[in-house]
Amino acid sequence: MHPAWGQVFMRKMISAGIATFLFTVIFAILEPDLFRIHNNLSLGARLHEAAGMVCIYMMYAGPVIYVYGSMTSLLSDIIAHYVAPRRWVRLTVSAVFHCVFGLILYQVSLLAAALFYLSDTIFSVVRRKPLTPNITVVSVLLPLGLWLASWIYIRITG
Repeated sequence: MHPAWGQVFMRKMISAGIATFLFTVIFAILEPDLFRIHNNLSLGARLHEAAGMVCIYMMYAGPVIYVYGSMTSLLSDIIAHYVAPRRWVRLTVSAVFHCVFGLILYQVSLLAAALFYLSDTIFSVVRRKPLTPNITVVSVLLPLGLWLASWIYIRITG
């Protein structure tokens, strides 16, 4: 039996918040210099650049993950639900579709799609109680808090 669509939508929004937070942090650490001007950065300089880039990456990646990621994840789950009879087969089919939809910008969007899929799958397997709108709204504060912390860091350190 498939859970109610309201619960699925709230789970997707929570997963989008988690994926946005993780993607922004990981991508900023992996690619702190967007234009690749500095090749040899020390660890401290690399983390400083990454903390500054979190704010910029969040502005662009956040809306895309929330809109495109949530819709394609929902579509992947719907397709997997109707194609696969068993739960673990559905998870595999859903993972394949997440990867296919995540190939739009190659490695960048594939990383976001993988993080979205992992957070959504872990959240759906672990969470047993019904979700509430309050939890969904609070999950939006996770990426917003990261964005605000990065913005404050940029203002303080320059």
